[in-house]
Amino acid sequence: MPLITGIVPSPDKPGHVVILVDGVPFATVPEQAAAGLTPGQDSPGAAAEPPRKTAAGEQKTYERALRLLSFRARSARELEKRLIEKGEPREHVTTAIERLTSSGLLDDARFAEAKARSGIVGKPRSRRRIEQDLARKGVSRDVADAAIRQVMAEEGTDESAVAERAARKKLRSLSGLAPAEQRQKLYAFLARQGYSPDVARRALRAVLDAPP
Repeated sequence: MPLITGIVPSPDKPGHVVILVDGVPFATVPEQAAAGLTPGQDSPGAAAEPPRKTAAGEQKTYERALRLLSFRARSARELEKRLIEKGEPREHVTTAIERLTSSGLLDDARFAEAKARSGIVGKPRSRRRIEQDLARKGVSRDVADAAIRQVMAEEGTDESAVAERAARKKLRSLSGLAPAEQRQKLYAFLARQGYSPDVARRALRAVLDAPP
């Protein structure tokens, strides 16, 4: 059975802590969400649930959910779908999702924020692409939009700046082409990435037409 082995401050998210399960970082959650958790508990969700004898089947499903989350973060709907695909009873899956959500270990807003930050700060991706990716993972449009706005505000950036960064990165692979062909291919690349025509044209002007 998975055990909490430590709760330590998050090195990169003030006000958050990292929960260690069996010695491995399991999830980063707000401090208040971890207030009832202590090292040595059977599982991260146990403190959030009223004391009762959990049915063996429900516990099995819950522990399988924990293992899936230990591999990578997932949205609630994505985790639900995966558990059902693995043959877990729907009612046990519902209970597991509720336990994980109530303990703060399953949070679509936090999941969407992490995905948005990866697409904005890491590999530059358009807002449309990020929204589509989150929608495929079962995150609602409102939650996705809020996450993207929050990350862009925190990073002091906007879609035009992200598109320009994507264009500069792509341009390195087009350096041997004639200027007209560079422009054509770069515009096509940005369009495929989901950037609007106006945003793509602004990025092209910034990257290709600015003085050296």
